[in-house]
Amino acid sequence: MELSATTNTVSTEAEAEVLGCLLLEPSLVDEAISALAPEDFRELKNQNIFRLLLELRQEGKPIAVQTVLQEAKNLDGNYNMVGGAAWVADLPNRVPSSALLPYSISIVQQKAKLRELQQAANSVLNLVRDTGRSDDERIEEASSLLTQLLHDSGSAGETSIKNVVHEAIDQIESAFGNKGGCTGVPTGFLALDKQTAGLQAGDMIVLAARPSMGKTSLALNIAEYVALDKGIPVGFLSLEMTDVSLVKRIFSSRSNVNGHKIMNGQLTDRDIAGISTVAGKLAKSPLHINDKPGLGVMEMASIARRMVLKHGCKLIIIDYLQLMQAKAESRVQEVGKISAAIKGVAKELKVPVLVLSQLSRSVDSRDSGIPRLADLRDSGAIEQDADLVMFLSRDVDTTITRLDVAKHRSGPTGIVELEWDAAHTKYTNPVYWMKNDAQSDAT
Repeated sequence: MELSATTNTVSTEAEAEVLGCLLLEPSLVDEAISALAPEDFRELKNQNIFRLLLELRQEGKPIAVQTVLQEAKNLDGNYNMVGGAAWVADLPNRVPSSALLPYSISIVQQKAKLRELQQAANSVLNLVRDTGRSDDERIEEASSLLTQLLHDSGSAGETSIKNVVHEAIDQIESAFGNKGGCTGVPTGFLALDKQTAGLQAGDMIVLAARPSMGKTSLALNIAEYVALDKGIPVGFLSLEMTDVSLVKRIFSSRSNVNGHKIMNGQLTDRDIAGISTVAGKLAKSPLHINDKPGLGVMEMASIARRMVLKHGCKLIIIDYLQLMQAKAESRVQEVGKISAAIKGVAKELKVPVLVLSQLSRSVDSRDSGIPRLADLRDSGAIEQDADLVMFLSRDVDTTITRLDVAKHRSGPTGIVELEWDAAHTKYTNPVYWMKNDAQSDAT
C-alpha cells in the first residue's frame, strides 16, 4: 500500500499563478528560477511551460505566450505538452497582478515539499517490506532519508544579504563582549582556546598524530570538558574504541585513578568512591557515544544529523577519519570523499566537527619529528577541506606535548603546549597556565 497524492499536496491554481505572473512580467523569471525547479510543479503541462520559460531566458528570446507556443510546437508539432494553446493563452488572465508572484511561489514550494515527504514515506514503507535486506540496512537508510528531508528547509542556501549582515554584526558584538574570550565551543585548554577563540560552528577541525600519541585521549578530554563541565551536548563517533572503553578512560581521567588499576581491578575504597562519583555525573551528562565500526559517509552524516536534531549536540567528534568508508577507485579518492562529506556535515549542521586523522610514516624518519601538513595520510583533500589543522607531537622521555596549530583559516597558527599524564590517559594545562593564567601569544 502506498500513500497516494491528495489535494493537500497539489495546488494547480498556485502553479498557474506563478506562470501567469512570469508571462505578465518577464523580468521576474530570474526570481522564479532562484526559487523553483520544473519538478516543483505537480502538473506535467506546468512543468513543461516553466522549463520552456527557462530555456527562453537562457537563449535571450522574448518571454511571451506566442514564443512559448511556438517553442512547444517546434518540439512536438502541437501544443499537447503545454496543455493546449487555450491553457497557455489564459495564464496571464489568472492573476490580477505580478505582485502575487512571491506568495504563489511559496505555495508551490510548500506543496512540492509535502510531495517529497510523501514520497519519502512511501520509500520507508517499501523498505519495511523489503525482506531481502538486513534490518540494520533498512533502518539506517530510512533514518538517513527522513532526517535529511526534515532538516532541509527547502531553500537553495541563499538568503537576504540584510539577514547575513545582521548575523555577522551579532557575532562581532558577541566577540567584542567576550573581550578576547571564547566565541565558539571551549576545549578547556586555555592556550588553545585563546588562540582559536574556541571550536567554531561550521568548521572542520582536524587533530592528527602518529599512533599512540594520545589523539583519542585529547579528543575525549575535550568531549568530557564540554559535556560534563559546561553542560553542552556532544556527539562522539568512535570507529576504533568501544563505548565502554571510552567511558573507562573518562573514569580514569576524571577520578585520577590509574587506568591500569581500573583494568585489572586492583582498586582501593578511595578509588571506588572516586569512580562512583564520576559515574553518577557522567550518567547525567549530555555526552552521546556511537561506537558503530566501519561507518560509511552516508551513515556518518545520518548519525551526526540525529545527534544534532534529537540531542542538540553543539560539537561532533569523529575518531577517526581513516576508518571510515566511501566508494571510490583509489584510496586517495576515498579519503577525499570522506573529507568532503565531513566538511559538508559541519557546514550543513552549523556545528564544529572535530575529526581525528592518522599521519604518514614520513614523520618518523624526520630528525625533528615535527609533523607537517603534507604528512596528512592518504590525501591532500584533508588539508584543503579543513578549517583548522592541529598536530600532536612529543619528544621521548618528556610529558610536555606540542599541539601545533598548523592551519587556521580564521586566525593565527603556532604551537600550544599541553601536559601529558600517561597514567590517567589525559592532557592538562601546563602548570604555568594555572599559576598566572597567561601565555605569550603565538606568532
